[in-house]
This record gives sequence, C-alpha cells and structure tokens, in this order.
Amino acid sequence: PETNDWLEGYETQREAWEHQYAEAQTRFEQHQQQVIKSREADAAAAAEGGEAAAPAASGGGSYSSEGADTSGALASDEALAALREKLAGGQS
Repeated sequence: PETNDWLEGYETQREAWEHQYAEAQTRFEQHQQQVIKSREADAAAAAEGGEAAAPAASGGGSYSSEGADTSGALASDEALAALREKLAGGQS
C-alpha cells in the first residue's frame, strides 16, 4: 500500500526537499508578518488621515475611477454611447 513515506536510498533527495520546504515555510511566515504589519500601518494611516487608506486596509481596494480626471477618450456619455453603437454594429 502507498504510505507516502520516503523510500530507502533517497535520503539525499529527502534532505534537500525538507530544506526547501523549511525555507519556503520561513518565507511564508515572513510574508504573513509583512501583511499584518502592512494592514496595521494602513489602519493607522486611515485613523490619522481619514478615509484615504481605508480601501487598502479592508483588503478590498478599488480600481474604479471615482474622482478621477474625466478628460479621457470616453469622457462623455455621448462618446461612450457612440462607442457602444459602433461595437454593436449599429444594431441597437
């Protein structure tokens, strides 16, 4: 039956794998600590400066263009409607 134990004669490979696993575990734990510190810093910044860091602190974040410059290629509803009409092949 399959036991998932290392076979005899593969000690070198097992030791290398265990070393790689230990390094990966250490990196993972360091990453977790970095994430915690980052969230704490975001929360502190949000508490100090209002809501500026709130999306990052909640982990959600937003890629919307709220409050962004509206001088882009589709700045007006008319331009967006024209693009939709063009992409639909003029069938709407």
